[in-house]
Amino acid sequence: MLLALCAMIMSDKQLIAQEKCATDQILNQLLQERPEYIPLHQHLLEHRKSQIDALTDVTEGPRLKTTAPNIKVPVVFHVILSQIRINQLGGNNGILQRAMDQIAVLNEDYNRGNADSVNIPAPFKPRYANVNISFALAHRKPDGSTTSGVEIKTTTLTGFSATSNYGSDPKADSTGGLYAWNADNYLNIWVVDISEGGILGYTIPPSFQNFGFSKGETGVVLDYGAFGRRGGTIQYFTPGTNDKGRTATHEVGHFFEAQHIFGENSLCPGAGDIDDGFADTPPQAKATYNSSFLNGIPTFPYIDSCSNTSPGLMWMNYMDYVDDASMYMFTQQQAAFMYTQVAPGGESQTLGMHPELFDWPTDVSNIESEDGFNLFPNPTTGYIHLSFTNATGLKQISVMNMIGQRVYSINADNSPNDNYDINLTGLSKGVYMVQCTFATGTITKKIVLQ
Repeated sequence: MLLALCAMIMSDKQLIAQEKCATDQILNQLLQERPEYIPLHQHLLEHRKSQIDALTDVTEGPRLKTTAPNIKVPVVFHVILSQIRINQLGGNNGILQRAMDQIAVLNEDYNRGNADSVNIPAPFKPRYANVNISFALAHRKPDGSTTSGVEIKTTTLTGFSATSNYGSDPKADSTGGLYAWNADNYLNIWVVDISEGGILGYTIPPSFQNFGFSKGETGVVLDYGAFGRRGGTIQYFTPGTNDKGRTATHEVGHFFEAQHIFGENSLCPGAGDIDDGFADTPPQAKATYNSSFLNGIPTFPYIDSCSNTSPGLMWMNYMDYVDDASMYMFTQQQAAFMYTQVAPGGESQTLGMHPELFDWPTDVSNIESEDGFNLFPNPTTGYIHLSFTNATGLKQISVMNMIGQRVYSINADNSPNDNYDINLTGLSKGVYMVQCTFATGTITKKIVLQ
């Protein structure tokens, strides 16, 4: 059955252009070309189902305890674009800002911090989950030297294919890309111009190593037009409404082995498709797009041939295909399963074992430290890093000019972060005050912007 499915998918060359995510297409192409992997693929699906079943109690639900420690993952972005594309993103500074914004989106979406969760329909609100995984830019390279967490390579290539060579070309110097940093320690995310129209991203999860992919090929690839979150009307994004950073949320979900909620094909569970394996995501025949709704505006309830009664489809799930503004949630079972991937014994456990990668190396000059609060570099040309030995009670980080006007502010309530990257490149040169407000008081430091 799986081989027939692969042949059906690959015989329609236009189908991939209709998909937002090419992860399934890469696997299907591989299974078509290497049919000896089909029994292994079926075995892995069955093993995955048994893992999900082991996490879920019929009466008690997922067994992920709310007291489970938050696990922080170091991220590096490998940006490989033509100079024209780099300019579209605002140059090197614009790319770094997008990386910081993308990290913020991931932290919100994986920790129940997304403000648009208020839009979750009432029947699905009890299923809304905290994955309890956080993310931060790495500040140490594998050799121990300093990094912003972003490396940028200018290329003369017009783009990278999501399906040629199974989408691996961005991941090697020899094919015009950049090699992964140690994939045991870093979540590698490549940002490129994806050649196929409509494809916004794809992922090689760790489980694909069973099909011959190397460890260095695991990670996420994003199209540059779906990278980051819109912060202004003049910023470039792929035409459409995929400008809130949810492509990365979706693809990182794949990295942690969550599947599309509509399964591997357009059939219902029990009729030729196992769906995503999670009982708290309703059965669904095919992907949902905003274009599925009248005037492109999602409505609830929305039903299909699999979920033909209320509450219908969970189209607002991050693992469906609606536009960014219509995605709001992971479910309890999705969260429990993804968390096990980085928890002790999980296939990506080592990603949470290197807190030293979040800190700037000790050879970084001009570090000011007091009361467990580090700020550097100082002076700065625009970007500063704040590090807290204990961020408990941190409420807000603000930057004030010398006449006391607030020129930058972020809320930090209930955030698991103890490292913050702040972009001040839009401010005039001069002296500013960085003010960190805690439940017990305020610490203020002077910063010089050159």
